[in-house]
Amino acid sequence: MIPYYLEKYITDVKEKKDSTVGILASSTGNTNLEIYFYGDTVKIKKIPYIVDAEFPCLIVAKDPETNEEFTIFDGMKHGYDAMFCNEPCDDATRELKHYEYYSGKVQIALGYSIDYEDEREEYEFNENGEVILMYGTLDWEQAKSIGFDWLSLKFVDAKKEFVDLELA
Repeated sequence: MIPYYLEKYITDVKEKKDSTVGILASSTGNTNLEIYFYGDTVKIKKIPYIVDAEFPCLIVAKDPETNEEFTIFDGMKHGYDAMFCNEPCDDATRELKHYEYYSGKVQIALGYSIDYEDEREEYEFNENGEVILMYGTLDWEQAKSIGFDWLSLKFVDAKKEFVDLELA
């Protein structure tokens, strides 16, 4: 499953029952990307991993040729916990900074171990059939696509993972 907001930004998709893996690319097809983020970095085996700070992390890709930017992950909206468990952070100010350690082709991997269809009766819906989230409402299919329970990002050429988040 591909998150609805990333459908035009993921290529070379490989889907399994519980996961999706692909390569991020701008709308022009450029896979040479720069990463910008809000959060902290924590060194794990000498590699700076992006993690939450005062507020949940926000990760954005930028095509340096066209300056196009797109959101890869917003910890205030994406992932099971943000959607159904965490209280909204209405007053969050999250300024982005450049992830200066690596750039280039980024592989994204998303985990989907929650069976939303089997558990559908456990969720609340509004009169329009939209599922009620902690921060608003969303179409059921779109909600399932962003309800992943883990996220990994890795620079392919450098073979360096820099995001590994458990989201449920």
